[in-house]
Amino acid sequence: MYTGRVCFAEGDDLIGNPKEMSRLQRPGGEMVVRLTPIRAGSRRRRRQWLTLVAVVVVIVGALAWRAGNLDAFSLSNDEGAYLMWAWLVHTGHPLYSETVSVSAPAFIVLLDAAYDLIGVSVVSGRLVVLGCLGLLLATLTASGRQFDSDAGTATGGWLAGAFAAAAFSVAPMAFYLSRMAMGEIPAVALAALSVWLAQVGMRRGQLAWLASSGAAFSLSLLTKAMNPLVVLPIGWLIVVGSDLNPLRSLSTQEGRRWWVRCAVWALAAAAPVFVCLVIYDPAAFYDQVIAFRFDLRAVYPLQIDKNLVWLDYFARQQWGIVVWAIAGLGLLIRRNRWRTLGTLLLWIAGAVVTVLTHSPLFAHHTIIVLPPLALLSGFAAGETWRCWKTRRYRWVAWGLAGGGAFVMALPGAIAANGEVLNARFGREADAIAVLGQVTRPGDAVISDNLLLAFMAGRQTPAPLGDLAQVAIDSRRQTSERLIAISEAYPVEAVANWALRLPHLGTYMQWVQDNYLVRRIWDNQHVIYFGRKVALDQVPNRRHQSFAEGVNLIGFAARREPRRASEGGAVLETDLFWQAERAIGQDYTVFVHLYDTAGRLVASHDGAPVYGYLPTSDWPVGQIVRDRHDIQLPDDLASGDYRLMAGLYDAATGERLRLTAGGDEESDMAELLTITFAGQ
Repeated sequence: MYTGRVCFAEGDDLIGNPKEMSRLQRPGGEMVVRLTPIRAGSRRRRRQWLTLVAVVVVIVGALAWRAGNLDAFSLSNDEGAYLMWAWLVHTGHPLYSETVSVSAPAFIVLLDAAYDLIGVSVVSGRLVVLGCLGLLLATLTASGRQFDSDAGTATGGWLAGAFAAAAFSVAPMAFYLSRMAMGEIPAVALAALSVWLAQVGMRRGQLAWLASSGAAFSLSLLTKAMNPLVVLPIGWLIVVGSDLNPLRSLSTQEGRRWWVRCAVWALAAAAPVFVCLVIYDPAAFYDQVIAFRFDLRAVYPLQIDKNLVWLDYFARQQWGIVVWAIAGLGLLIRRNRWRTLGTLLLWIAGAVVTVLTHSPLFAHHTIIVLPPLALLSGFAAGETWRCWKTRRYRWVAWGLAGGGAFVMALPGAIAANGEVLNARFGREADAIAVLGQVTRPGDAVISDNLLLAFMAGRQTPAPLGDLAQVAIDSRRQTSERLIAISEAYPVEAVANWALRLPHLGTYMQWVQDNYLVRRIWDNQHVIYFGRKVALDQVPNRRHQSFAEGVNLIGFAARREPRRASEGGAVLETDLFWQAERAIGQDYTVFVHLYDTAGRLVASHDGAPVYGYLPTSDWPVGQIVRDRHDIQLPDDLASGDYRLMAGLYDAATGERLRLTAGGDEESDMAELLTITFAGQ
């Protein structure tokens, strides 16, 4: 046993376990303690390992919680835009110069890389965001531990970090956005990483960490420019970490070192922007990403009162974290640790100012306020634990009050997150199936919900961009523009799903005039297909007449079969029909492939236009394009094959006979002879 005399300055705290340190006397500012030798190092390491395991459990648990039902249809219309743009880039349409996008490039590039590794799917995009969430939670953990250490707290550092990550992971706003392939979570993760790297850089005094902080900040803006004012807490860390006034100390060596740190950070932040301008067309990048924002400002004037409503919605949705963060703020003020307090307050203030001045503002933009609130909540947990260990029960009660509010809000948050997690396909599943049925993989489609087209495996035209309401209101999307795109590609189907297209009345009138078929859900959601064809657009013109006044006036067939995604090869065939008079009965169309011996080797039978335009509904004189894809056998031998087509009554099997343009004794029209080299 040892007796020692330890002197403390006024306001200092005695850190230790009361069971291992007993107070003997305190004359003035002096305290005499009895010290008992223990294996403190072993216990400390054991606690650190346990808390580290707890941190890993929190992060893995948060990711596992979100991992189910990743292939569900999204609750947001914006998700499909990111997925579609990345897919277009993936298939060889350069961003901005060909693929029109109002998004900054970093997240699209990340999705493109995921498509290379995992494949093109909605799950790939959502896994990218889950990975970014893991990075964000790990960053909050490390940053929370760092802030706790900066506040003079030796114990509870990992605890503070773990609770910061846990608070963020259960927040309904964070849960909702982490389930979708959108840029918010990746951008917030990089912004938080930038702050943490600045923390470490100033603590260690190494320029490489500051350079990494600048690069992470820039990449955050190039992912989504949500919170440029996160530069405020970073600047504060650099200033207070230098312990000098840079203006008065410029001539000193330490002052010059401060300016070098600022220059290194700024140059590192500028580097990704420079690379972006080298890779992409600067004029197109400026027009689509930057000038578009000015257009929005002109259309949507700043309305701070409405933005306050969104901020209030955020606070009410995450009220448990807000109250816990207020408790953490009080504990920080009690500790008089202005470096940590200033960093977090500037972070929150910058986020709030950004939210209030954003136009137009939507709910998901408020996510930028959440990371510093989560860090304050984590600090409240760590400091409450420390006060308990040192028997400062008044402050324990303060911390427990904030934590109690978080616990009270937890059931509501979990229930809200469960609704997001359990979202299921409704009519969207049917619409995706229909869109995939009535179009081919290479067909272009237009939809005001790009996720619908993406999940059907259909691309939009690269110049389309996004049919968001803000794009329509800002005149970036007009009826004239959409008509020009629809005619240039041409577009085989138009899906009015997010109910934005009706705002372009001229275009919707053009759609109704140029498509024969519509499939309607709930009297509002419509897919238009069966595009009309002019006579001069019909390939391989002919005039082969069948009974009932049915004329086959042309056809198209792919002589080289393509490999179908489901396996095997297909022969794509388009038949062009025209009715001389009203047809009183529904007939089935058949397309048969025969070898030279007259044996049937492959065929496709089906009602016209995928069953959505029966012959009894054919407009008189209107050309009807009817598509049939013939699945070819894998063992198809090399040689010549005859392609034949006709119609029959499905009830009796009786075929319509040719009346002109062929052998009048025949019940099918010969289209062409195809030579295959074998499968």
